[in-house]
Amino acid sequence: MSKFFILQFIFATIICFDAGAQSITIGLQGQAKSTWLINTAVLAASVEQEAKPSFGWGGGITACMFFQQQIETYVGAGLELNFGNFVQRYSGRVSGSLTLENYNSKINMLFLDIPVYARLVLRYGTYIEAGVQFSLLTNAKYSSPGRVENTIDVTSKYSPFYYAPLLGLGADFELSDDVYLLAGIRILYGLSDLKGVDGQGNAISAAGQIPNYPDYSGSKTHAASVTLNIGVYYRLDYGKYGRSGKGRRR
Repeated sequence: MSKFFILQFIFATIICFDAGAQSITIGLQGQAKSTWLINTAVLAASVEQEAKPSFGWGGGITACMFFQQQIETYVGAGLELNFGNFVQRYSGRVSGSLTLENYNSKINMLFLDIPVYARLVLRYGTYIEAGVQFSLLTNAKYSSPGRVENTIDVTSKYSPFYYAPLLGLGADFELSDDVYLLAGIRILYGLSDLKGVDGQGNAISAAGQIPNYPDYSGSKTHAASVTLNIGVYYRLDYGKYGRSGKGRRR
């Protein structure tokens, strides 16, 4: 799956959804994320490297198009452009160290995230959503305090993009006639291989022919996260159904 295909898919989705939409919401949001890089080969080395709880941030613009009301529920299609980081922290014992030297390290990646999803709005503003998020890598750095090279650029060790199914739920709250506050939680698990480096900066795609160098051939890295979204949006209604996106409150 190429970046060109992703952009074509998003563009075609916008055109198809806009043809039948009756209202649209546009807003800004911030994100707080619990982030994890899951690789079974890396996590199996529990003494040499242990994944620590890690947290990231993000935010951007969001838009959702809603269609005709169906029995007090509303179906919408959403698209977002978010920029933020994805962090994984490690600690453990340096491989091959005769003095049992310990270390702490951090991998900090920056992504442009493009979620595309369907949203079902229920009564009183609660909603559930499902879709897929495409994430484009812009930068990745590995750092370990006390090492000779404190911070290393490892962008080339990672895949330039990955995709992840998303599931979410939340609710919105009316602030004024057409302005709403939204709060929701999303769970994402990347299906494509992110590759990259482990907690000691070793390339995960390496064959492991060097002494004290782990063999990661064939192993895959999956990016997983739980995201809290908090945002504010404005609703614009059009079409013959008027306030179809939020008519349940009028």
